[in-house]
Amino acid sequence: MRNSLFILLSLSFLTSNASILPIQYGNYIYEGDVRTVQCVQSESGLNIPIAPLGSMESLSLQFDRLTSEQDYFQYTLIHCDYQWNETQGMTKNMTVDGMMYDEVPDPTFSNSVLTQYTHYAFNFPSDNVKPKISGNYLLVVYRNYDPTDIIITRRIMIYDTKGNLDVNVKQSPMVDTRRTHQQVTFTFNNNQGYLIPRPYQELYTVVMQNGDWNTAKYDLKPQFISGNKFQYNQNTGNLFSGLNEYRFFDIRSLIGAAANVRDRLNIKGQKHAILIQDQTRKYDNYLRWADYNGRYLIYNRDLPSIGTNRTGSDYVFVHFSLKSEALKNKKVYVFGEFSDWRIQDMFQCYHNSETGQYEAIIQLKQAFYNYQYVVVNEDGTIDYTNFEGSQSQAENNYYVFMYHKNQTLGYHELIGYGLKNSQQNR
Repeated sequence: MRNSLFILLSLSFLTSNASILPIQYGNYIYEGDVRTVQCVQSESGLNIPIAPLGSMESLSLQFDRLTSEQDYFQYTLIHCDYQWNETQGMTKNMTVDGMMYDEVPDPTFSNSVLTQYTHYAFNFPSDNVKPKISGNYLLVVYRNYDPTDIIITRRIMIYDTKGNLDVNVKQSPMVDTRRTHQQVTFTFNNNQGYLIPRPYQELYTVVMQNGDWNTAKYDLKPQFISGNKFQYNQNTGNLFSGLNEYRFFDIRSLIGAAANVRDRLNIKGQKHAILIQDQTRKYDNYLRWADYNGRYLIYNRDLPSIGTNRTGSDYVFVHFSLKSEALKNKKVYVFGEFSDWRIQDMFQCYHNSETGQYEAIIQLKQAFYNYQYVVVNEDGTIDYTNFEGSQSQAENNYYVFMYHKNQTLGYHELIGYGLKNSQQNR
C-alpha cells in the first residue's frame, strides 16, 4: 500500500507545465513543478503581504521550480474589491503606476542537493509596478510576456491609514461556545478627519484568523458610532473556532535528531523523512506549546554557512500518518501555509486499511513546519475540528482590515489594518 501510494503521488508531481486554469483571485499555483511559494513583508517576514501606500517598504515573493532549466517570468498587479473580485470601471493605469509590468530577475540554481531546482526571488512594488491607490491587489506572475500563461497568483494589500484599529480577542461570551470559540471585537478611530458620511453603507470589514482566507468573516457592521469612533462589539458573527496549537515537525536537519521525525531514508536517490504517527486530538484537554500559527520556516541546520540560503536546502519526501478509521464519504488533507491554506490533491491523505491510518507522502523543502489535518465533507465544506478539536485557550493571530468605498470612483480603499494575538489580552 505504501509503495503504491508513493508511486501515485510521485506521478502527480509530473504535471504538465501548461497553465490550464483560468485566473483565480486567490493564492494559487498553476503548475505542478512550482513549489515553496512565500509572499511576505521583506523586512519583518510577516506572512500577510501588506504594505503602506507610497512607502519604500517592500514585499517579497520567492518560489522554486523543480527543474534545472531557466524560464522567463514577468509580473503585474490587478486591483480588487474587498471580496477579491477584480475592480470594475477602472483602467489599469488608474490603479498602477509605471509600465504596469516588470521582469522577474533571473533565477539562482540549487547546489549540493539531490533534487535540482531553480529559485526565483524579487521585491516589489518597483518603479515599473507601483500601486496608485490603496486596497487589495492580485499579484500575477506569468511567462514570456503572455498574461494568460499564469504561473502564480498571490493576494497582497496596500493600505492608506485613515485612523487606528484597536483589536481585542477574548473567550466567546456565549455559553454554548465558551470552551471552543474566540471572539474578535475592534474599534476604528477615525482620528484624521477622514469623511465617512454613510458608514453603514460605505464601510466594509474583513477579519481573518492566522493566514486562512477560508474562515474569514466579512461585512460586520458597527454596533455603536460615537463621533469618529466606530465600535464593532457583536456577540455573534465575529466568533472563530479556537482550533488547537498546530502540529509540527522539523526537517531542517537530515542528519541529526529532529522533532517528530521517526526515521530518515534515502530511496533511489531521494531523501525521505518518516514522521511519528499522529493521533486525533478532538477529545483531548488543551495542551499549550509554542507554535508558528500554521507557518513554515525555511532553514538548513546541516550547513550552518547556508542557513536560510534558499538554494542549498534539499527537497524531502515527508511521510505523514494519522491513526483513524476510514471516514465515510469524507476526504482528509494535510493543511497549513505550505498548502497555501487550500485543499489540494497533492496534500490528500489516503486510508490504509492494513495499518488503520491515513497516509500521505508530500515533497517539501527543508524547513520547520506547522500543520493540521482537516476533513472535507461531501458538500465541500471544511471541518477543522474532526481531528484537531477546538479550544478557546488556543493561541491565534487575528487580522482586521477596514475598507471604505470611494464615492468618487467606486473602488474599495483599505483605510485601516490591525493585528492582535489571542494571548495578548490574558
